Amino acid sequence: MNVMEKLKYSLLLVCSLSLVGCFESSTHEDTISRQIDNPTDKEIKVSIDGNELVIPAKSSVNHTFEYGKHQLTYNGQSLNFIVKPTKSYNDGFINPTQSNYYIYQAYYSTKGQTRKNEMIKNVKTFQVTINGEPWDIELPVKIINDVFIERYYGKYGVAWSYGINDKLPEQISVEKSTSSDPIRYKLFREADFIDYLAKTDEELKTLQFPNQPKKYADLTKHIVPNINIADIKCDEGREFVKQHLADWNNLFTLKGEEFTKLHNQIISTDTYKKRNNSDNKCTEENDPNHTYRLAIREVDLAFRDVEQVNLFINE
Repeated sequence: MNVMEKLKYSLLLVCSLSLVGCFESSTHEDTISRQIDNPTDKEIKVSIDGNELVIPAKSSVNHTFEYGKHQLTYNGQSLNFIVKPTKSYNDGFINPTQSNYYIYQAYYSTKGQTRKNEMIKNVKTFQVTINGEPWDIELPVKIINDVFIERYYGKYGVAWSYGINDKLPEQISVEKSTSSDPIRYKLFREADFIDYLAKTDEELKTLQFPNQPKKYADLTKHIVPNINIADIKCDEGREFVKQHLADWNNLFTLKGEEFTKLHNQIISTDTYKKRNNSDNKCTEENDPNHTYRLAIREVDLAFRDVEQVNLFINE
């Protein structure tokens, strides 16, 4: 085993790491538990399906959701969302305040500063204020402020290794056969991230990042597309799409065990076989404009981004 030390480097400031991070989530047959986080310095009140939750400053509460449709209300805004199972384990948390969180890239190496050039390639420039004055700052970090933050790789392009309640280690152990120096990702709350940066310069305690999230009403919603069934020229394809859309629409009216059963049916091998069978029967002769394939593609695109996440916004 090789012990690799975390590299430190300077751009506008020195970036090292320590401190805080991860939420635990749990999944059961028809429910999922998620933490609802309040990283602000004030108490907040959040309603889930009309039930009020009081979350103290800089803390979180756990909430268990049945699979199905729910409503989140915070600060005069509401949104509907779907809770569903995924094929692989996922975790994350709910960010009702739409606060900034920071996914930081930490580089480990036995080679000293040899990866500095690579690290510089991965930094981004952010416009911030320090002591009220505008500055540009370069950091290897991704800033996120989604209401539903999930660890699934496909959502942010990375999956964090250390969450907001985990400490980022100064050293890690890897197999000697490892061909390249590893990167680890650390998720920070904003206050913790600024405290970390301020270890290099007290003045950075006044650092402020921009935060201008969309209103709840303007967030992207994943809904069942409105497809004109009559436009599908192939009989077999028309019947499949008609039933497929009916199943999706019905799914969002169900809860718990009934939701799980229908969801599993929609994504099942049996449904996939029926879909392919319809595709085989929709030929150049009876569907020259590929109306069946275009309709199926529209349904796929509506939910492709949320296949492997547990929570997504609905209408």
